[in-house]
Amino acid sequence: MINFTDAERAWHSEMRGLAVDEEGREVLVGLTMEETEFYMTYIRKRSSGDHDRNPVSRTRFLELHEKHEIARLQIIEAENYVRRENPPRQ
Repeated sequence: MINFTDAERAWHSEMRGLAVDEEGREVLVGLTMEETEFYMTYIRKRSSGDHDRNPVSRTRFLELHEKHEIARLQIIEAENYVRRENPPRQ
């Protein structure tokens, strides 16, 4: 199981990138626990200067990144729709 740091949790929350899976675990939106673990491990290694040169790992990361971003943007779009349809009353 991935343990998000406070900074990672804050960043991903602000970006609408966190979700809770059916087992109550924090995951990245649109990804399974296993995919989240791979994604976060890859990101953390890159951040520490350990660049994984394996093309299979890079391809998988990019596929997961796209999957995550699509799901994240769908959430943002839904939030914006709700705001437009239900503007605050003054």
